[in-house]
Formats: sequence, C-alpha cells, structure tokens
Amino acid sequence: MTERDAIFREQLITLMADLKSGSGRDRELRRLIGAFSDKIARQASARDWADLKLRADGPTYDSLLRLFQKESSAATKSGDTRAVRVFEILAISMIARRQYDPDLQEGIKILDDYIAECATNARKAGVQIIMTGKAN
Repeated sequence: MTERDAIFREQLITLMADLKSGSGRDRELRRLIGAFSDKIARQASARDWADLKLRADGPTYDSLLRLFQKESSAATKSGDTRAVRVFEILAISMIARRQYDPDLQEGIKILDDYIAECATNARKAGVQIIMTGKAN
C-alpha cells in the first residue's frame, strides 16, 4: 500500500465515523453537500455526482481536486467550517473513484449514497448555490 493510499484509508475511515456519529445528520451540512455536488455535476454536464465521478477523465479529476482545495482554503479563511467539511467530503468521494481495495468499497458506497441522498433532498427543496470564487 502506498503512503497516499494509507492516508486516503485513514481519511475515509475518519469521515465515515464522523458521519455515523452524528455530524452526518446536520441539516445545513447535508443541504450544502447536496447543493454543491449537484451544481458541480451540472456544470460538468453530468446527470448527478455519481455520473460525474464515473465520467471524470484525468484533467477533470485534477481540476475538481484543485477546485475543492481552492474553495476549502477560501472557506477556512472566512471561518466557514461547514463549507470546509463539504469540500473535504466531496474530495474524498472523488478520490475514492481511484481506490480499488475491497476493504474500502462498502465505506465508499455508503459515502456516495449519502451524497446522492443529500443532493436529492436539496433538489426537492429547491436549494441553489452560487459559487463566486471568493470567501464570504
């Protein structure tokens, strides 16, 4: 196992524990995850987050990870910890598409199902996110 794979494994395990322990029920976090994942997928002409993950080629994958890093940094500077968490969750999900360890597949599926549920609920509620590229 490479060092990057070990880091990913630890991040996924930590994230899944956090989501199961209660932070995953935070309504505002779920709303933001759903809205951002939906907006990013639509901007990439994908049906939804799962479709985007499936179709993302190398440059798209790299571009998305840079976007998550940039937006997370801006959110950190403005003190928006929820937005930081949203971009961390989406980045882990995107990175997961290149993880093939059988031990991780159940956690990856649970994470992706969680994001899909968040997006479905955000669409039902009519939630929209306008990304400006600058911190609030």
